[in-house]
Amino acid sequence: MAAAALWWSVPTTGWGAGATAAAPAASVVDTGGSVLSHRDSADTGALGVTFGFEDRTIAGGPYVNQSNQIYNLPMYDATTGSSEDFWLNYVEELVSSGVDFVAVDTRGYVPGSSVPNEGGDPRALTGLVAAINKAGDAGKLKIAAFDDTPASMTDKKNQIKHKTGGYSPTFDMSDTTGAGEGGHQYLWDNDLKAFYQAVPDNLLYKVNGQPLVYLWSDNDFAFANQGNGNSANLLKYVRSQAQSQFNENPYFVTDQSWITNDSAVSQVANGQDGWFGVPDPKYTNMTLNGASFGATVPSFHFVSGSSNMVIDPDHGQTFVNGLANTVGKNDLITLVEGFSDWSENAALWRTKSADYATTQRDYPNQNINILRRYSKTPFPATLTVQAESADSVSDTTPTNTLGKYRDDALDVETTGDSGGGWDVGAIATGEWEQWNELPMQGTEDLKVRVATPLTGAQLRFVVDGVTGPTINVPTTGGWQTWQTIDAGTFQFTAGTSHTVKLEYVNGGLNANWWQATAS
Repeated sequence: MAAAALWWSVPTTGWGAGATAAAPAASVVDTGGSVLSHRDSADTGALGVTFGFEDRTIAGGPYVNQSNQIYNLPMYDATTGSSEDFWLNYVEELVSSGVDFVAVDTRGYVPGSSVPNEGGDPRALTGLVAAINKAGDAGKLKIAAFDDTPASMTDKKNQIKHKTGGYSPTFDMSDTTGAGEGGHQYLWDNDLKAFYQAVPDNLLYKVNGQPLVYLWSDNDFAFANQGNGNSANLLKYVRSQAQSQFNENPYFVTDQSWITNDSAVSQVANGQDGWFGVPDPKYTNMTLNGASFGATVPSFHFVSGSSNMVIDPDHGQTFVNGLANTVGKNDLITLVEGFSDWSENAALWRTKSADYATTQRDYPNQNINILRRYSKTPFPATLTVQAESADSVSDTTPTNTLGKYRDDALDVETTGDSGGGWDVGAIATGEWEQWNELPMQGTEDLKVRVATPLTGAQLRFVVDGVTGPTINVPTTGGWQTWQTIDAGTFQFTAGTSHTVKLEYVNGGLNANWWQATAS
């Protein structure tokens, strides 16, 4: 690791009323900070993640998948909030990761059913749309479709036609009307049409002006009669319906099986991907129409009965290697499985704060940070860090006394601040929060969003073990009356990531978020 120099200073203007700080006696040189690999500026391809929104995921469990051990449980405790809260939190996590798009795992619905109908009901995506708009992130995060074709077509056909579900009988690609064991309506009317109804045009992720749609396997375990142009005709039908009803021309990226099973698909699809294998290959690159499409996964673990499928995360190095060989090879689009895929231990989300043996993550935000490093903005002009998201904490109470968001000692509550979400409350003297491997370089101005009706609260940042100025927090007028205060200017070596601790020197305040803004 290369050393990074750091010094801090205190601004003399621009603070809220009553805010002061003790001036530093001298500049401080820091020997911490890490130089980490990240996307080269010449690599311009898009980066996206899949996102499953099954009923159990939104409800916060039960996190059970047969006898498979689940490691990557989320930090966010969905049982403490609503479905609206669920989406609001994951919009924040997705935006923090810097991805260009989230490819939601659509699985269709049974006509006449309530919303949602099992997991992956595209009609439920209005919740994701509302959360993006509430957070003000419509310019930062877009939505693509990842159609789970065996579920949306074969399983839904069998639910509707035979009242059984499952993959037997298989889906007949040659049957266009549904008179037999097929029907174009399953992919369009009962799935992608609802996706376009739920997601407005301004939130669709587009390639060359076309909204991105991934399609998973059409192999024999779930499908029949894929050849002779049958699969290609299905895609042509969906495209014609999307154009006529929504003025959208889908950009289809199909699993490689579609072209293998029906060569005519190569004339309809825009791209293809090879997904990943267990245990190998952990990443793939596939080419169609002169463009390369990447896919990778951070880890995988499904061990149950005779199944023994494992990809070792190797303390994040498996993920780094996968992104370096997809994004880093300038694939046009790289898709990563899978932001919320807890059931196969492939999740990218912020995990519980626990040891590696429990989570198979070195710290809760590890995969979010790795994603950001390979995004188009590895060093954001403004890095916003939510107070409730800390990788490690020291809290004077043994449990979360306010009962929201996480189930460890940190006291978290629903915030009344603009944008919604959560804040850390009941902050007592001597408590602290810490985040690992945060990207900061050059001159960074640090600010903290605080609320308190009291006087005497103090806080300070400690970066890579170097203590910054102690800041006197002004009275804001109430526990939910919010003000942003300056907390010092720091200088970092280019291309480095840092350990940041926010210490509450004197308690009696709430904290919503902090920011590092390049100046």
